[in-house]
Parts: sequence; structure tokens; C-alpha cells
Amino acid sequence: MKHFVFSMQKILDLRNFELDQAEADLGKVNAEIARVNRSLEQIAKERVSFSAYSDSSSEFGVWHQTQDYFIFLDQKKEGLLAELAELQLLAEKKREVVRTCMQKVKVLEKLRDKKREDWQDAANKQDEKIVDDVVTAQQNRKMNG
Repeated sequence: MKHFVFSMQKILDLRNFELDQAEADLGKVNAEIARVNRSLEQIAKERVSFSAYSDSSSEFGVWHQTQDYFIFLDQKKEGLLAELAELQLLAEKKREVVRTCMQKVKVLEKLRDKKREDWQDAANKQDEKIVDDVVTAQQNRKMNG
């Protein structure tokens, strides 16, 4: 008996490829989100370390430079937070694309599995018929022979 062939296999392969691409795109956006979060953590660490440095110094110039640096860090933080918000919106869109691709793949996989099950049932019935025919033929030979 010939093996099972799913007539829509090329479409399923294409859908799987699209899913892989969508997951890769989402992974890139998530990596960018992680990068921005690391930058925000680094800003927080710098703020703490410079705050301690400023507190340990009694010079007004050091305090003034530290305040200027804090303003710079705050501006940098605001830019990163805006970038993070944009990336999170983009990530949500990418997640939706992944969900859609997964649904398309799942539908085709269910169809393939149903077709395979139907093919297997037909193959089993054909095998049973062949066995029945062989048994019937053997009984006929015994009766006639």
C-alpha cells in the first residue's frame, strides 16, 4: 500500500515557515526590549553610585556636576522609556502575528491528522478485505478440492 500523502503539505510547510519568521521577529523585538531594560538598570546603578559619591564630597562643584549628570541620566532614561513603550507596542503586534500564524498551522495540522486518520481507516479496511478474500479463497479450495 502506498504511504500517506497530504495534498496541502506545501501550504503547511509555508505556514510553518511564516510561523518561524514571525517567532524570529518577535525574538528580535524581545531582545531589543531586554537591551533597553538593561540600559535602564545601568542608569539606575549609575545614579546610585554617583549619589553616594556626591554625598561623600563636601565640595559644591562635585555636587553641581553630579546634579548635571543626573539631569543627563534623566533625559537618557526618558528617551529609553519612550523607546521601551514603542517596542512593547511592536512586541504585542508581533505576538498577534505569531498567534495568527500558530492558528493557521494548527488548522492545517488538524486537517492533516484527520486525513491521515481517514487514510489509515481506509487502509485497515482494505487490509481486512484482502484477508477476508484470502480466507474465503482458502475455504473455497478446501470445499472444492
